[in-house]
Amino acid sequence: MSETVLKNGFYPALGTPTTPTGTLVKDSFNNQIELMIEAGAKGVLCMGSMGRMATIQDRVYPEVAKQCSIVVGKRVPVMIGVMDCSVSRVLDRIEVLGNIQIEGVVATAPFYSKADAAEITNFFKMLAKRSKYPVFIYDLPSVTQSPITLQIVQTLMEETNIHGIKTANLAMIQEIHRNNMVRENFSVLYSGLDLFDVALWSGVSKNLDGMFTCTPRNSKRMYKKMGQDREATAESLNNILKLRNVMIKENVFSSYSYVMELIGCPGNYHPDFDIPASEKLKKELLNCMKEIGEI
Repeated sequence: MSETVLKNGFYPALGTPTTPTGTLVKDSFNNQIELMIEAGAKGVLCMGSMGRMATIQDRVYPEVAKQCSIVVGKRVPVMIGVMDCSVSRVLDRIEVLGNIQIEGVVATAPFYSKADAAEITNFFKMLAKRSKYPVFIYDLPSVTQSPITLQIVQTLMEETNIHGIKTANLAMIQEIHRNNMVRENFSVLYSGLDLFDVALWSGVSKNLDGMFTCTPRNSKRMYKKMGQDREATAESLNNILKLRNVMIKENVFSSYSYVMELIGCPGNYHPDFDIPASEKLKKELLNCMKEIGEI
């Protein structure tokens, strides 16, 4: 079991490139990881939302996790998404990982039906006690229907095998820090992309998002001086947001597939039922990538 304390910096949520039949495109995946490490990523999340954990085939899932661990080779911490709708199903996901070397697993609250605060707390307590890896809480209320509250975090902080939380709730993060709630091996990762510059300037220095993967040059520049250069930070974030805003004009995952192809990491990053980006949007994405200096 790892006792790694996550360093300040950016943490990309890796995309998972697959063939039309669903198998992993290893060369593309490997290249993505190398781009992120070269850009200065302090760790990676594999099989998160951007990694399509919910739609990747069961037989491919452990292969993706193991490939990530092998390619990273302990250069930075690796976290693996294990989200599911019960403790037993999450434990099944953990079991198929075998004994790969990772820093922890990332789980949302159950998402098939809405859980209340007591049920969420019980879910993570049970998982922490039975997981062979450290557990990171993924606060994703847009999917789970159930936000992680400060009270829930306070209670779960007592579980020594819970090593952190990923959340877009900046107010809660500030409250956690203001009240000195964070123990040494508990990391708080902020995932509210639109306010990453504000977060950095206020001392919230661990940021996690999938957009880092398709903007390695801007990501590197943004975190080179860890928010000390406000002009460079703001410009780089504005570039990332500019690309994001073009991507969401249609299906964001289909747009992401095309953008990743442009930086040399081809594959299907979208679920099999998604409609590919239109030719009109592809042209706009290409122009945007050139404008922000990624290609």
